[in-house]
Amino acid sequence: MSGIYLHIPFCDTKCIYCDFYSITNHSKKNEFIDSLLKEIEQKSFSLRGKKFDTIFFGGGTPSLLSSDEFKKIFDCLYKHLSISADSEITIEANPGTLNYEKLNSFRELPINRISFGVQSFNDTDLKFLSRIHSSWQAIKAVKLAQDVGYSNLSIDLIFALPNQSFESWNKNLELAVSLGLKHLSAYSLIFEEGTPLFNLREAGKVNEANIELEAKMYEHTINFFESNGFNQYEISNFAKENFECKHNLKYWTHKEYIGFGPSASSYVDNHRWTNVKNLNSYITSVNEGKDVYEFREFIDRQTAKDEFIFLGLRSTGIDFASFKKKFGNDFLTKYKKPIDILTSTGFASLNQNYFRLTSKGYIVCDEIVSSYF
Repeated sequence: MSGIYLHIPFCDTKCIYCDFYSITNHSKKNEFIDSLLKEIEQKSFSLRGKKFDTIFFGGGTPSLLSSDEFKKIFDCLYKHLSISADSEITIEANPGTLNYEKLNSFRELPINRISFGVQSFNDTDLKFLSRIHSSWQAIKAVKLAQDVGYSNLSIDLIFALPNQSFESWNKNLELAVSLGLKHLSAYSLIFEEGTPLFNLREAGKVNEANIELEAKMYEHTINFFESNGFNQYEISNFAKENFECKHNLKYWTHKEYIGFGPSASSYVDNHRWTNVKNLNSYITSVNEGKDVYEFREFIDRQTAKDEFIFLGLRSTGIDFASFKKKFGNDFLTKYKKPIDILTSTGFASLNQNYFRLTSKGYIVCDEIVSSYF
């Protein structure tokens, strides 16, 4: 089955590290929702015969929408697309946008998974990252979600912040585990070009974390989460058994997904495209019945193979049967030399069905892919 991604572009503030498309002007929210519904209807004709079992609202800050606004979107999705009754349905949420009443109203919707953008439980870190919530609000939001009945909850955390100590990062991990969550994501801070954070570094006002400290933090994260019952199923993602994010697994296992909203990406029938990253252009194109993508490409056989390997090594590994079915080659035979090197040095493991990186291999995944595959 395929996945559905919907991009909600509105935020209260723009975080200094974020390079996703988002805006703080909400004046066209109603126009955006109307256009989103039209785009879903327009694209539904080309999606007949496809079935969907994951829906993911990203952003931006999807939790800024009201339950009534979500209801309009869900009504449209279920009217025009074939969606499984047991679908995983996720919204990304900023803890500063939620209270008990709003979370309780979300329980009346099909939403069954919430991913909180916490980033840190240290208020100094949160202020630096320009987050609108405090550590106390983050903890409260998670507990309120649990109180209203949500059990499938995740939080994002960022490490290797400027001036962040190993001890401070470890406190984040300990607090995250203490909340009884099913899923955790931990990302190292990236200085994306075009972001305020990138500009601060270029101006010499912010320095990146020491690379040895960053590696130590990451290795400790892997070991800490594993010792607390979390399985690492992707470079930055950890889950209790059966609580992996099914939607994100579609990206990492090269499955199809359709995206709606400005800047949303899609991968369907060996074509990948990305919608225009401008709300006004998006609204105009949808209302005029025009294509809303600004980029489109055909994924040829070699590109598909390269992506299958890269994404597989970043996540659950290379499934030999899937590789042979998709590309007609025996992975073990074709890549015997790098497999032997990586398994003998402890960077990867091998069984009769899978080849995957170890925790040691995850740390240098990009180097492994570029050097051997």
